[in-house]
Amino acid sequence: MIHHLLRQYHITYNYDEFYQLLLIKLWEISKIYNPSSSVSLSSFIYQRLKFYLIDLFRKEQLKIDCLDIAALPHSLTYTLKDESFFNDFKYILNSNEYQWLIYYLHGYKQYEIAKKMNVSDTTIKKYKSSARIKLQQYYLEGDWHVTS
Repeated sequence: MIHHLLRQYHITYNYDEFYQLLLIKLWEISKIYNPSSSVSLSSFIYQRLKFYLIDLFRKEQLKIDCLDIAALPHSLTYTLKDESFFNDFKYILNSNEYQWLIYYLHGYKQYEIAKKMNVSDTTIKKYKSSARIKLQQYYLEGDWHVTS
C-alpha cells in the first residue's frame, strides 16, 4: 500500500524517508482503527495515509520556501530589515495594506495577521490582493497612484 502511494505521487527523491514516515504512520493508524466502524481497515488506512502524505508534501514545500528565503544574498536580507526600504510602500499602499505587508514580511501567517489587526481572514485576503496589485503596478509597470 505504501509503495502504491509513493508510486502514485511519483516519489523518487527521498523515497526511503517518505516510506519510513508512512510506515510509522501506518502503525499509528492501525492502533486507532475501530473494527466496529462501517469502513474496512484497508480503506481506513489508505485514506489516512494518503492525507498524511499530502500533509508531508505541504511541509516539504514550506521547508523549500523557507530555504529560498534563507538563501537570499546578505545585502538583500539586510535591505528587508531596513525600515527605509519600506518608506516607498507607505505612499503606494493604504495604511491597512501597509500594515498587512509589514506583518507578512515578518513571517506572520494570514490568520495571525487577521488576529493582530482585529479583522476577518477575508479582509486580510482583500488587503493582500490589493497590495499585490498596487506593488506590481508600481514595480513592473511603473504606474501607480498615491493613496490616502
